[in-house]
Amino acid sequence: MMTGSGRPPSVFDVRRPLDIISLEGWDALWRGLRSGVVRDSIFGGIFFASWQCLHQAMLVWKAVNMDPPPRYDEEIGPLSPLAVSLAAGFSGSIAAAASHGFDTARSRSQCIVLPKYVAMERKLLKWNRPGKRFDRLTGIHPADRNILFRGIWPRMARSGIASFIIVGSYFLGINHLALR
Repeated sequence: MMTGSGRPPSVFDVRRPLDIISLEGWDALWRGLRSGVVRDSIFGGIFFASWQCLHQAMLVWKAVNMDPPPRYDEEIGPLSPLAVSLAAGFSGSIAAAASHGFDTARSRSQCIVLPKYVAMERKLLKWNRPGKRFDRLTGIHPADRNILFRGIWPRMARSGIASFIIVGSYFLGINHLALR
């Protein structure tokens, strides 16, 4: 190895993009892209799908006793901003739980410093990455299992609270601007 210790250099030794390229090669700039795209796709898809289902259920619930029954959603009227914000927070928690494994894989891949010579050796020797097929495809390392299980609840809470605050502040701003 380049440090002489047999271990990769510390992350603190690699500060600038030129340091990264000289130590790890050009491929290091794209590391974590696959797991990041998968994570964002899963999070966005589940978030908006579950939020839409909850929003439609709230509209149906509001229209239960209306006479005559409304033909369109616009005839029902607006929903409570608090209810929509709570639905967004719940949807954010569900989406965070679904995409948590990919977030951990992306974070791990960004924190590992692997010199380009070692990466070349692994390619030439056809070194197999550890884990099951799904783990290798997504970039999840088997050593991350404990981290995944420990960190899922704080991430769900953080994502749910952030979604609640963002949607709530949006509706609060719209209501504030509409009254003027």
